[in-house]
Amino acid sequence: MQTAEFAAALDQLIARAEREGPLALLCAEAVPWRCHRSLIADALTARGVPVFHILSAMRLHPHQLPLFARVRDGRVTYPAAVPDTERTLPERAN
Repeated sequence: MQTAEFAAALDQLIARAEREGPLALLCAEAVPWRCHRSLIADALTARGVPVFHILSAMRLHPHQLPLFARVRDGRVTYPAAVPDTERTLPERAN
């Protein structure tokens, strides 16, 4: 999500939606939180694009960034709760 290619693809997706109207991204995964769509939805949300998940024929769910996501300059990151330099392995009993 941090590559120039990803940013360019998002720009193309947003431009297409502006020209053609609402777009739908689909995959075989039924729920968005188990799917790569959630990452794309996070990136679009960070850019101010409204995103809705189609959960059934009658149910839309507005996308919300997860609490652990961080947005800076329109880019989303998912920092670790504890920096790797501070992580330690538990002591093993012998």
